[in-house]
Formats: sequence, C-alpha cells, structure tokens
Amino acid sequence: MDTEKNLAALELALQRLREAEVALNAARADVETEAVAAARAGADIEEVAGLCGIAPGDLRQLSADLGDIPPR
Repeated sequence: MDTEKNLAALELALQRLREAEVALNAARADVETEAVAAARAGADIEEVAGLCGIAPGDLRQLSADLGDIPPR
C-alpha cells in the first residue's frame, strides 16, 4: 500500500516537472523572440544581450534563424 502511495506521489511530482519544463521552454522562446525584435527595432545589441543573457553572436544567429517575426 505504501509503495502505491509513494509511486502516486512520484508520478504527481514528475507531472509537475514536465509542466514546469514546458513553461520554461515557452518563456525561453518568448525571451528569444522579444530580444530579436528589440534588436531589429534598433536597440543596442550589447544592451539587449546583457538584459536577456544571450550572447551577441547568438542573438545575431537567432535573428537570422527566426526570419520574419509576425506582429503581436
């Protein structure tokens, strides 16, 4: 009985972890998109990189990879 209870608790913890990972990935994608949009709008690349933690070279590569960003 205790084993079933422990496994149920583990399954719930794993589900919360998966949900948190999905949310983290979505937030990371939002930061990348907004950083590229800010840089494209004329913000200083170094300043954008400093705020978001993305290296300037990586930010430039993201810009090339993302192509057109649809307006919100």
